[in-house]
Amino acid sequence: MTSPLLAGTPSFAQTINDFKNGRTTPRDYLERCIDAVERLDPTIKAFVRTDFDRARKLADASTTRYKKAAPLSSIDGMPIGIKDIVDVAGLPTQMNNGLYKDYYPRTDAACVRAIYEGGGIPMGKVVTTEFAIGRSGDTVNPHNPHHTPGGSSSGSAAGVAAGMFPAALGTQTQGSVIRPASFCGVVGYKPTHSRLSLGGTHPVSASHDHLGVLAMSVDDAWWLARCIAEYAPVPGTAGLRGPAEGPTPALPLTRALVLRTQGYEDMDEASLAAFEDTLDKLRARGVTIVESSSTPQLTDLTSMLDKVPPKSLEMVAFDMRWPYMSYVEDHPELMGPRLHSLMEDARNITRGRYQELLQFRQELAQRLANLHDEFDVFLLPASSGPAPEGFEFTGARTLLVYSSFLGLPAYSLPVMNVSTLPMGLQVMGYADGDYRLTRHAQWLMQALQQ
Repeated sequence: MTSPLLAGTPSFAQTINDFKNGRTTPRDYLERCIDAVERLDPTIKAFVRTDFDRARKLADASTTRYKKAAPLSSIDGMPIGIKDIVDVAGLPTQMNNGLYKDYYPRTDAACVRAIYEGGGIPMGKVVTTEFAIGRSGDTVNPHNPHHTPGGSSSGSAAGVAAGMFPAALGTQTQGSVIRPASFCGVVGYKPTHSRLSLGGTHPVSASHDHLGVLAMSVDDAWWLARCIAEYAPVPGTAGLRGPAEGPTPALPLTRALVLRTQGYEDMDEASLAAFEDTLDKLRARGVTIVESSSTPQLTDLTSMLDKVPPKSLEMVAFDMRWPYMSYVEDHPELMGPRLHSLMEDARNITRGRYQELLQFRQELAQRLANLHDEFDVFLLPASSGPAPEGFEFTGARTLLVYSSFLGLPAYSLPVMNVSTLPMGLQVMGYADGDYRLTRHAQWLMQALQQ
C-alpha cells in the first residue's frame, strides 16, 4: 500500500519537455512541490526553513526563459532542497546545533551560487543530523513515519521521496547520501571525491567529505551535479566529465564484481534475499556476476576492505580536530555525545598514524583501480536493510564507507523492497568515471524495474 506521505510528484526529467513545449511551466511545477510541502511537511519535518517567496520569483524568471526557448541549463526551473550545513545567503545555517542557532551567512556556498547560475530554484533549508555526523533531527521516513529516514542527509532524502522537490543537496562523509537514499527509496549519487565544490559547506573530514545529490531520477541527479561542477569548478581538478544536457543514455553492464565484505553480517535474511534476487535478475539480463571469493586475489582485496571501517573512522576523527575540538572544549553542553567521543579518539591519533592510514588508502585504491579492465562496476547493498524503526539509530555505515574512504563515485538505486520499505542497490565505479557509472546506473534502473 502506498504511503499517504508520498505526493507522487513527477521527476524533473519527466517534466522538462513540458516546459519546452508550453504544456506546463516551472512556476506550475514549483506550486505542485509547495503544495506537497504544505500538506506533508507537518508530519515529515524535512524543512528547517522555507523560502517560497524567492522560489516563486525564480520560477517566474525561469518560465520567461522557457517561453523564449532560452533555458540556462538542464536544471533551469528545478526546485531543490539545500541541506542545512550548506550556506544560502539570507537563510540561517543552523546545522542542527544550538551553537549556530542565529547564524546567517552573508554569501552563498559555491554549489548554491552554481544552482542560481544554472536557473535552479532553492526552496529552503532541509534537516541534517548534528553537523552531519551527530544527533538526529526530527525528520521521519515518508514510507513509514515510525522509521528513520537515515542520516545525515535526512531532510534531503525524505523531501525527495515525499515529492517536495525533485532533487536536493546532500553530503557524505561515510554514508550520508547513499544510506538515506536507500531508506527513502530515491536515487543517491556521491561523485568522485573533490569533484564538486564544498566551499561554503561546513566541514566534517577533508579526506572523506563529498558533496552529493539525492533525486527522483538518475537524470535529475546527474544534471544537478553536472551543473554545480560547471558553474563552481574545483581548482586543480577535472571536475565531472560528461555532457550537461539531454537524457543519460543507458550503458549495459557486462561484468560486475560483488564485494562480499563483513558488512553483510549486519543484514537480516529478508534483506539479503532481496539483494540475491536482484543479482539473479541481472544474471538473467546477461550480466556476468563475479563474487569476491572467486579468486585468491579478490579474496585478499575483500580482506583489505574489511579493514576500512575502523581506519576510516580514525581518519575522520583526526580531520575533525578543527573546528570540533574547540566546539567540545568551549561549548561542551551544546555538543552531542558522538562529537565528544570522536574528539576523545582524535586526541590519541598521532600524525604518524595518520600517515599510515593514508598509505593504506593509497594501496587499496590502486588495487581497485587495477580492476578497471576486468569489471564494469562493483555491487553492494546500499544499506544493511530497510530503514530501522525509531530515530536514535540512523543505520549501519559498514557497507557504505568503502566508496567514501576511497573517494570513488557511487549510486544508490531504488530497486528493492523489504517488508514494504525500500532498499537501494549500491553501484560503485572508478575514480573520475562518474559519467560512465551514471550510464550504468541508468541501465540498471531500466533493467530492474521492468
